[in-house]
Amino acid sequence: MVESEMRHSSSRPIMHTVIETKQYNKKTIVVCIGIASLLQWLAFHLLTHAKLGLPAECFALAQVFVVLLVSPYLAASSMSQSTASAQQLTLTSISSGKSLFFKLAISQIPLLCWVFLSTCLAVFVTDASIGKALKMLVVLGFYSFSTGAVGMWGARLLKDVIFGVELAYVLSGILIGNVFLLTPFGRYINNIQPIIQPVLHLNPLIAVCNIFDGLDIFRNPLLYHKTPITDYDFSYPPWYLNAFWQFTIGGCCFLWTWYMIKSNKYTSIQ
Repeated sequence: MVESEMRHSSSRPIMHTVIETKQYNKKTIVVCIGIASLLQWLAFHLLTHAKLGLPAECFALAQVFVVLLVSPYLAASSMSQSTASAQQLTLTSISSGKSLFFKLAISQIPLLCWVFLSTCLAVFVTDASIGKALKMLVVLGFYSFSTGAVGMWGARLLKDVIFGVELAYVLSGILIGNVFLLTPFGRYINNIQPIIQPVLHLNPLIAVCNIFDGLDIFRNPLLYHKTPITDYDFSYPPWYLNAFWQFTIGGCCFLWTWYMIKSNKYTSIQ
């Protein structure tokens, strides 16, 4: 009897989380799709104007940028809750972990809907094949959850949604711009060849370069002289390795967030 009551009480925060988040998504899914589409339109036109690739390639790069921008905000916003809900989260480590996972998963539903619609659109309006579109769906799905987990971690760590999202943006910016950071490193390291491949593995944009075989973004005239890696031998890692490393980063942030919750280190997130 007691065990049954304990299981029932531990499931309450999970169900409460699911119901609340579903209601939240129903109200915002259309707005999210609209904002994401506008952001992609702007990113796509900037990328095509810079001539970084063919339309299908620029479309895919724009999708990655939108996911990296929108996902942390959706996830971090789901962490903003009342103190009563936070106390429910800390009942048991299992219930807090499940509740946190449900929050992360359901918070990404509007963005995942946009990812599906925009990827279907890419098949019809660009020369992207169905195979490439399916790979982009997998990559964008991984990025959505991993970057969302970083947003949650930032919101929990800094006790503020906006600061948490900004922290996620800073980390994404570092991972995207890591190839350009090799220039100052080259002044102190005689040979940067050994660190080029790890840097490319951690860069979320490189998955697009591998999926679209003809996209050699760093040998583009706009970027050719802005990073030293073109002076060395390098190859773009398989797209699933980029997804794996992003998932690993997100998983570590998720576990850290879970640890902070079950340690009862809760302060209301603004």
